[in-house]
Amino acid sequence: MMQDIYDPLTEYLNVFRDRFADVAHETFAQLAQEAQVDLEANRTTCQQLYDTQENLASAKSSLTRWTILCIVMWLGVVAGAGTLIYHFAYTIQGFEKWMIATTLMAVGTALLLLILLVHPKAAKLEAQCKGLEETADGLEQTAWQQMEPLNRLYDWDVLTRMMSATVPRLEFDPYFTTQRLADLKEVYGWDDSFNTERSVIYSHSGLINGNPFIICRTRKMEMGSKTYHGSKTIHWTTRERGTDGKYHNVQHSQVLTASVTAPYPQYHEKTRLIYGNTAAPDLTFNRLQSGLAGHEGSLEFKMRRNKLRRKSRDLENSDYAMMTNEDFETAFDTSDRNDNQQFALLFTPLAQDSMMKVLKDDEAGYGDDFDFHKQKMINTVISNHMQELDLDMNPAQYRSFDYEQAEKDFYKINSNLFRAIYFALAPLLCIPMYQQIRSQKDIYGHDMPQRSAFWEHEALANFWGQDRFMHPDCVTTCILKTEQHTGHGGNSWLKVYAHGYKTRQRVTYVSRFGGDGRWHKVPVMWDEYIEVTGTGRIDMSEDNSNATEQATSQSQRLQHIHGFLDKENLTLYRRHIASKVVEK
Repeated sequence: MMQDIYDPLTEYLNVFRDRFADVAHETFAQLAQEAQVDLEANRTTCQQLYDTQENLASAKSSLTRWTILCIVMWLGVVAGAGTLIYHFAYTIQGFEKWMIATTLMAVGTALLLLILLVHPKAAKLEAQCKGLEETADGLEQTAWQQMEPLNRLYDWDVLTRMMSATVPRLEFDPYFTTQRLADLKEVYGWDDSFNTERSVIYSHSGLINGNPFIICRTRKMEMGSKTYHGSKTIHWTTRERGTDGKYHNVQHSQVLTASVTAPYPQYHEKTRLIYGNTAAPDLTFNRLQSGLAGHEGSLEFKMRRNKLRRKSRDLENSDYAMMTNEDFETAFDTSDRNDNQQFALLFTPLAQDSMMKVLKDDEAGYGDDFDFHKQKMINTVISNHMQELDLDMNPAQYRSFDYEQAEKDFYKINSNLFRAIYFALAPLLCIPMYQQIRSQKDIYGHDMPQRSAFWEHEALANFWGQDRFMHPDCVTTCILKTEQHTGHGGNSWLKVYAHGYKTRQRVTYVSRFGGDGRWHKVPVMWDEYIEVTGTGRIDMSEDNSNATEQATSQSQRLQHIHGFLDKENLTLYRRHIASKVVEK
């Protein structure tokens, strides 16, 4: 029987960290067994490659030294020859015969060394480098061919499958579906206006004990401002009495400066964890990271606690009552909450203890690096450590020509991603009621067709790259939005809109008072940003059958969905969707 997780930090240290390592080793072993890579042949090829690269580096270093010597000697020859020519042309005083003889001997010796030794040696080293480069390229190509059966087996879901096998009650969707989005709207009150000004870079959806979650990264444009500067130099003449008692014309100059502030589009990306749960359905609060957990003796902690005490005792404030555990209340400050009773139902003493453990630990976990917002039945967790990671889960990150390096990278990459995602979920796992309550749809099931949601479409367009859709005059980042249209045979196509800006140079003349006692117009050049929209089209085919799950091997799954990317770079398979950009 699967057990709930009420102490995520302890469970990670005692159970899940080692369990995930075992699952990762088993998964890689299964992939390697299916790929049937000749390990010894690959090890031999890679060793030859590394030896060749080492020899190439040594040869390049020697070639550099000999090239420098060649340049220095030629400079010496030119300098010596130039000195002799100048002497014979102009008869330098004090230039004795023995000096002429010595210079001639030095120039001649240098020429002989250059012709007989330096140039042949440099040419030999250059040929050696070229040969070693060709050998290294050939060995690397051979190594890639040896590893191709394994590299072909990696897919987008390898990490999520391992996480589901490690953590009980955690499930990931093949991709973000219209069903999952409809559940969030109908059951949990998700407000779709969130996506109006944002473009989805990637999203991963699933369930924690039947309750939906989304890990997504979005890009948003906010119109900020930029200050431009200009200058103008003015000159004037004054009559001034000099030290000799006479009047003289004195020239003056001054640099007048001015600035203009104009609108400037700024783009921001943020990764969020969005979670729906019907527990405490009316509760709202906003908790911001403070870093106070574990610093109960600090002045800042005491000041925050005293502030919360005063707020709790304020009779005019009926929305906030401080709980008995003041350390928790101070470190996990939710003093803007609207319902103390529902808050207490969520944050039981067990939940408080588990949350404090997570907040204090920055060795196994990340400590207090997250904001926690609850808007009725929608919870949003924004963790700092998730902002720095690429959670696109592109299988290309695992591919390598070296089997032993690929194995090390597979364990390292996935263990880092598992830790990051697990501790992003940890604040939710600390709350027992969140795992004890399931939605009715999850209990009784639903028959909504499994189709990809527009979140997945925007992620697909962003994965193809905004350069394929942006307006020719666009000079900024683009916000990609999509519109789905039904095609033939159950397929569909996406109209992609790339919203960006072009620039038009403007000039504003700002009046400045000069030292000459007059007003002057200082020109300031600035850019006006004008919105433009590019368009494009993506043909899309979804794999919604059970054939993928029923396939007996990873290679069969790949055959079923026709691979990742064809040789002409025309058809791309991402998650369970095949796509092709057919028009810009």
